[in-house]
Amino acid sequence: MNRCNCPLNEDEKQMQFVANVTRLVQNHTVKFGVDVRRAWNLRVPSDRHRSGELHFYPEQTQGPNGGGLGLATFLLGEVGRLDRYISPTIDAAERQWRSAYYVQDTWRGSQKLTAYYGLRLDIINPQTVNAAQNGGFLLATVDGSAVDIPSPLIRVAGVGGIGLNGGVRNALNWAPRVGLSYQLTEKTVLRGGYGRSYDLGVFGSIFGHTVTQNLPVLSAQSLVAPANFASVFNLAQGPPAPVFPPVPTNGLLQVPNGVSERALPDKQHLPAVDAYNITVQRELTHDVSVEAAYVGNYGQRVFAGDNPDININQASIAGYPNVPRDLRRPYFVRYGWTQDIAVYCNCAHNRYDALQTRLTKRFSRGYSIYAQYTAQRERQDLPEYFFFDPSLNYGPADWDRAHNFSIATTYELPIFRSSRWLGGWQVNQNTIIQSGLPFNVTYRDAGTDRDTGPNRPNLVGDAMAGGGTRDHWFNATPIGTAGTAFSRPALGTFGNLPRNSLVGPGYWRTDASLFKRFSVASGQAIELRVEAINLFNHVNLGNPDSEIGVPGNDNPNAGRITSTAYGGADPMRNFQFAFKYIF
Repeated sequence: MNRCNCPLNEDEKQMQFVANVTRLVQNHTVKFGVDVRRAWNLRVPSDRHRSGELHFYPEQTQGPNGGGLGLATFLLGEVGRLDRYISPTIDAAERQWRSAYYVQDTWRGSQKLTAYYGLRLDIINPQTVNAAQNGGFLLATVDGSAVDIPSPLIRVAGVGGIGLNGGVRNALNWAPRVGLSYQLTEKTVLRGGYGRSYDLGVFGSIFGHTVTQNLPVLSAQSLVAPANFASVFNLAQGPPAPVFPPVPTNGLLQVPNGVSERALPDKQHLPAVDAYNITVQRELTHDVSVEAAYVGNYGQRVFAGDNPDININQASIAGYPNVPRDLRRPYFVRYGWTQDIAVYCNCAHNRYDALQTRLTKRFSRGYSIYAQYTAQRERQDLPEYFFFDPSLNYGPADWDRAHNFSIATTYELPIFRSSRWLGGWQVNQNTIIQSGLPFNVTYRDAGTDRDTGPNRPNLVGDAMAGGGTRDHWFNATPIGTAGTAFSRPALGTFGNLPRNSLVGPGYWRTDASLFKRFSVASGQAIELRVEAINLFNHVNLGNPDSEIGVPGNDNPNAGRITSTAYGGADPMRNFQFAFKYIF
């Protein structure tokens, strides 16, 4: 009962001042400017309902032969488990000053050469809280992917000489940018550029609820019965009152065991992306051009996957199964912690490289063509097991399609062009062709081989042998069976199969439309449209079931594709009709 993030109170505001100046000096265009912002944030969450998420188990009302009901347990008022957020205040909020300064110059060296160069400085001050004891800072040291929490003490803002920013240090964030455009010949242009950009992060990684959802502001109360047939309290009496630890006069509050807290770097660094490209464009005729480009970017101090936080107290696989799980957590020996600790470290990286080609036929003589092909590669980190071995989950992004081709055309039919009522026909189409999405292979009963980290088998054969069909996309012969491509790793180890090492079915679709325009008066027209989504009604398949079986626990669907692309959301053919009046 009571499972909702409610009540949720959130209030965000921002004040901004911006000024830019441009000055022309001979063949230079110089610009400089400033952007100053003040941000406010208040978030009072209820991810665990404030009045308590209540669990009622059927075992409390079952007889010797079973038959219990959770509803019957509820009617008796016997609560088997309670989870709720608790906090002594509902006005703990964050503040932050943000400023940016830039200068850039565009230099036109000649009719053939133009250069762009500039420098930007981003200063994002560490967030502060709005009053003493309205924030708790658990600090971590960060050096690349090496992260440590050197002290088990939360620094309580505004207490014992600790500032409202928790003592977090700042860094200057310099962002150089340079670009070049040079006309090699009358019909050939070379362009290139490099630029660094910084980001504010999201959901607490730089600003927000992280420090106002730690002790002494927020905690979670969990009461769990020792068995499902027992209860922790009866609704007639209600749960015991939560107890918050008192804040010491020195402002240093010990993190108790079992309380999951959030940690921030002791020196703030913004996520950064270095983007670079070089392009050659060639005009073939007056209305046809081609271009080829290398495009890349490198993300530093970014999220691991899509999450702003990473659990730094995840159990290591070393010692499994002889050493209990909690004893294999890195901060159990040091601080006695058996809980997860989320670090908002911005300490991962990603990389994108692509060859991009394009052909453009501008609209003339009644038709236009726009075609492009991209060969790309994107790699990223994931949070699981990151602090023990970042390379273990470094691999292709889940959305990385290696090959992408698209072509869009517009064609005005030449028939009846001189007729007011019979002319005005136009056909349009857009076709995309893509290679497949990557996927992982896992195996059943992996929990008996390890209790932490990714589920990966060993690759011992040809994973694609006999594959490529809807019912047999890859070699999913069960482990331990003749012809299998996989084996179980040794106890307490991970398999050698890299992340996202297999690729699913490709994708193609054509959308088309037919327009008919009638001129009804000067400057006025009526347009009728028929649009077809997935004109050829092509079925694009999703990725296969990739969990392979083991002796005694087979998976009959392993290797089979049982849904269409995008989780079954890829559209089949449908038509749309539209009427448009232009005046």
